Amino acid sequence: MDNPQKFRLLIVAASARPWIHSAEIAGFDVTAFDFFSDWDSQGDGKSCDRSSQVRSRQVPKRTVVRLRDFEDLLLQENLDLISGCDFAIFAGGLENKPSIIESLASHVPVLGPDASQLARLSDTVKVLAWLKAMGYQVPESSCQLGAEAFPRDWLKKSFRSSSGLGIQRATEEDVGSEGRSHYFQKEVQGENFSGVFISMPQTGKDGGTALVGWTRQLVNEQWCGAGEFRYCGSIGPLRIQESLKAKIETIGGAIAEQYGIVGAWGIDFLVDGNTAWPVDLNIRLTASMEIIDGGNRDTGTPYSSVVDLHVLACLGNLDMQRLRRSTDLTGLESDACFGKSIVFYDGDDPVRITEAVHRQLVFQWRLIGELEPGQIGLADIPNEGELIRPGQPICTILVQQDSRRVVDILKLATKRIRQTLLQLGSEQ
Repeated sequence: MDNPQKFRLLIVAASARPWIHSAEIAGFDVTAFDFFSDWDSQGDGKSCDRSSQVRSRQVPKRTVVRLRDFEDLLLQENLDLISGCDFAIFAGGLENKPSIIESLASHVPVLGPDASQLARLSDTVKVLAWLKAMGYQVPESSCQLGAEAFPRDWLKKSFRSSSGLGIQRATEEDVGSEGRSHYFQKEVQGENFSGVFISMPQTGKDGGTALVGWTRQLVNEQWCGAGEFRYCGSIGPLRIQESLKAKIETIGGAIAEQYGIVGAWGIDFLVDGNTAWPVDLNIRLTASMEIIDGGNRDTGTPYSSVVDLHVLACLGNLDMQRLRRSTDLTGLESDACFGKSIVFYDGDDPVRITEAVHRQLVFQWRLIGELEPGQIGLADIPNEGELIRPGQPICTILVQQDSRRVVDILKLATKRIRQTLLQLGSEQ
């Protein structure tokens, strides 16, 4: 089940740090492009220098480039770096730029959905309508808000949103409107969860889709300083009841088969008891997958990391039957889990990261797979001199803790970081 050879992966994402680490655990060399180039994203294999999870004999080599926007990928100096990669993978943000993915694919093979698949899957209204026709329970969704609708019951969502951006509540002005860039979804009640899937084409008894992770999503958490629908973090891996798991896995399998999805991807659900409403598709590596990597400490598992799984599945080298046997989400015995929360800066004026603050953050840097029970770590650490604007993420907090206490620990750590930044703002 190991990848037959290790090669250089191109990683493109709004924030590439989790995927750099996940790829290096599997032994891949990395060339990464993102919008932050955080301190812990840079350097040659920093994440491997301290990680006992790394299975390769040599420390992987790393190159990280900061982008102003995804269009910069097509600049010649960046294409020169891209041409030195064997395969490309992408995470949050790039899925909303299918034309760039198409251009990228002319320079390096892309592992995951192609531009045409993303175009089809980005039409959430049609995907959910197909699921409903197949007998699945889905929230009512439409490209137009009818005159009989009560706007307060509906959300207005961008077809190309990510991490909760591009979502707002419908207003009276939206009644009767129709647009190509957004759709309307009737709000349903429930807790936010995310399912992590691995898919391969079905060939005989092998292939298909497996649910390999179940996480609680932190959304609209005021203690993180985030907006109403903004993704703030994840908690898991969590135990899931057998009956609910069967429903979730069936929905994932149906979508993957209908749309030809291969690799790692996710669905966001609102769960009320034993009812699970699929509300958003993430046909890419998702933020909650870092939690799955944190829980993968058992060297007896048939894969190194989520990126390793994604590459194996896309290249057709994954033993799905073995993966299913090793992934029992209904039988998790421990209440210990991992948590991550994104700290957003909610000050009124921009602040610049000083040497002293940067040093404090670096001192607390940890890899999620190296956290001990009760330990808190930081990731996505901004560089010294970085300007943090209101509403921007500051860093990510990671913790391993009992599932009943993990949110309280994340809240406490988040409060300390935000106080440090607010104090810094008052001094500048």
